[in-house]
Amino acid sequence: MNHGKEKFDKKYYRRFFDKYSKSEFNRYVNWAVGWVRFLDRYVDIKEGGGKKLHEIGSSLGYFSRVFKDRGFDVSASDISSYIAKKAGKIQKDIKFSRLDIEKSQKNIGEFDYIVAFEVLEHLENPKKAILNIKKMLKKDGILIFSTPFPTKRSLGDPTHINIHKPFWWLKVGKQLGFKKTKLVYATFIPFLYRISGDLSIGFPIRMDIPYINSTCFFILEK
Repeated sequence: MNHGKEKFDKKYYRRFFDKYSKSEFNRYVNWAVGWVRFLDRYVDIKEGGGKKLHEIGSSLGYFSRVFKDRGFDVSASDISSYIAKKAGKIQKDIKFSRLDIEKSQKNIGEFDYIVAFEVLEHLENPKKAILNIKKMLKKDGILIFSTPFPTKRSLGDPTHINIHKPFWWLKVGKQLGFKKTKLVYATFIPFLYRISGDLSIGFPIRMDIPYINSTCFFILEK
C-alpha cells in the first residue's frame, strides 16, 4: 500500500475533503457522533474523566473531537504525515502525530482506550498492528475498532487489502491474549448526518445494501 506517501495521500483524501475546511470537518464530526453514541450501549465511554485515549488512523480527527468533548485526554495519529498536519491546523487542542502502527511502539502501557475506526482493513499486517496496540494499552485497557465485513462494496475498494469475516478478528483478539472480546454489527442511516449529528443513527444489525453504511465493531479488553 501507498498510504503514508504524500502524493498518494493527497489523491486519496481528495475523496473526502475538498478544502479541508471547518465546515467539511464538522460534517464528519456529525457522522462520528452517531458512531460513538451507538457504542455507548456496549462500552463505558460517555464520560472521559481525563482517561487517556488514542485514535489510530485518525485522518482529521473527527472521532478524536467527539472524545475530547466528552472529557478524555486525547491524542491521535495517522500513518500519513500529510493528513496529520492538516488535522493539527484544524484542532489545535489535540496532538496529532505520524505513526505506523505495524511497527513496534515505545509508548507501552500508556492508554486506557485506543480506537481505530475503518483502519485495520487498510493494513498489510493487521494482526501485528493489534499486537502493537495491545502493548500500548494499560492493564484492563480497551481497544475499540471497526472494520467492514466482506461485501461486494467493501471488497471492491482497492485500498481494502485485509477484509475478513467478523469471527476472524475475534479469533485474532483471543490469540493475542485479550481477556474479553465482543462483536457488534452496526448499520447507520446514510446521508442525514450531513444535516445534524442527531440524525446519525445506528442499529445493531447487519445489512449488505449499496450506499448503506454497515460495519462491525469489536471491543477487546486487555
